[in-house]
Amino acid sequence: MGIRLLLYVLVSGLTLYCFFIYEDPVLSGLLAAEGLCLILVLVQVLVLWKKIQPSLLPVLPLAEKNQKIPVKMKIQNRSRMPVFRFRIRLTAENQFTGEKQKLFTGGSLKPKEEKIISLGLAAGECGSIRIRLEKVEVYDCLSLLKLSWRENQSRKAGILPKCHILPLEITRRTREFVADAEEYSDRESGEDPAEIYQIREYREQDSLHDIHWKLSAKEEELLVKEHGKPLGCAVLLWIDLEKTGGRKREKQKHPSASLLEAAASLSLSLLEEKCVHMAAWYEKENHRVVKKRIGREEHIYEFLNRILYAELYDSREEAGQLREEAFRGIVFSTVVEFGLTGTVTVNGEIQARIPPSPGEEDWNQMLLTV
Repeated sequence: MGIRLLLYVLVSGLTLYCFFIYEDPVLSGLLAAEGLCLILVLVQVLVLWKKIQPSLLPVLPLAEKNQKIPVKMKIQNRSRMPVFRFRIRLTAENQFTGEKQKLFTGGSLKPKEEKIISLGLAAGECGSIRIRLEKVEVYDCLSLLKLSWRENQSRKAGILPKCHILPLEITRRTREFVADAEEYSDRESGEDPAEIYQIREYREQDSLHDIHWKLSAKEEELLVKEHGKPLGCAVLLWIDLEKTGGRKREKQKHPSASLLEAAASLSLSLLEEKCVHMAAWYEKENHRVVKKRIGREEHIYEFLNRILYAELYDSREEAGQLREEAFRGIVFSTVVEFGLTGTVTVNGEIQARIPPSPGEEDWNQMLLTV
């Protein structure tokens, strides 16, 4: 556009020069036509500036790592004149890794036409991706002038991590840990004598200590008590979303890219060992600590679906206070903390580090003891 406008100015200048040098009515008409043309293209871009309406359509809320995400936009020409050329710029930023991508698209529009434009966005590492429609440019029919304006439309998409089975050592402390809880399971019995799960008929393998003597005498048959199973958790997975700062995350890989993948993999590995646990993190936008009990595989995806949209924070003091209040009086056998710096801390001691871009072999070497 710049070269065309420069050529137009040079030609107009040459015409003006000739107009003063030579007395020719053709030059007068040509100079008037050039001036009128400039006014018309200026009016055209001003009208289109008011009549072009772009909108970013909803995207898939969840996608898998390294999958292509379809990004769709609707653009309307509400004027009665054609749009010979427009250009749109979008950006996509992963809130966990800081990785940024720029997307460009463009085209033309007929009068009163509406178009749906589709682009493919590479999902990359897991985390929350914010897709922004940032800038729109409209050109005149000769591409001499353009008008651009900023848009503030955005959508979010969550990129699910791949879960791996980690080499895991469950200590005796965790195996035998009796978690206190106010709620008890309504699906299975446990070992807590403070709560009765159900009364049933006596079987040969039952202990005499479990016989309900009073009810057995009333019913004239041996009945036993099955104890309740508290819905407490032995292990806490704390996902620390505090900003690390001091680095250009978009230019290099960083362990934060694999933070959620490591946390989800440990969660799945604990379930494989029949270890009920809890995932928790500080949610900046709601100023609260979110706790999710994980006893089945679907619980992992429920917790990921929420944490993927959590924002990073820098208010360590507030997060620390709310965490202390949320877990006051609650005891765990093991506390595993994941940090954006890539450290995995177990009960206060660094036990492993998350590599920036781990392969399957790296996950197989990530031995944790809980």
